[in-house]
Amino acid sequence: MCCCRYIDDVFMTTNLSKDEMLQQLNETMKTDPNIKITITINQSLEYLDATIENNNGQLKTTIYHKSAREPYILPKGKQTDFVIS
Repeated sequence: MCCCRYIDDVFMTTNLSKDEMLQQLNETMKTDPNIKITITINQSLEYLDATIENNNGQLKTTIYHKSAREPYILPKGKQTDFVIS
């Protein structure tokens, strides 16, 4: 199993069957009333700034930018040189 966490976002891969995984996540939610899990099972997902895709058991990652992302200016070198992303 692989599990990644950033603040309150969690990404997990597992070899458990779908039923076993759902049972385990439901048991986890029962342990504490403050734990709320939204379960999404899919072949690909956007997590932080990456798209993660399951391609026949091999995980492929690519950079992902949210459509609402604002462009930003990053200073490069001297204060008069700028890179616009």
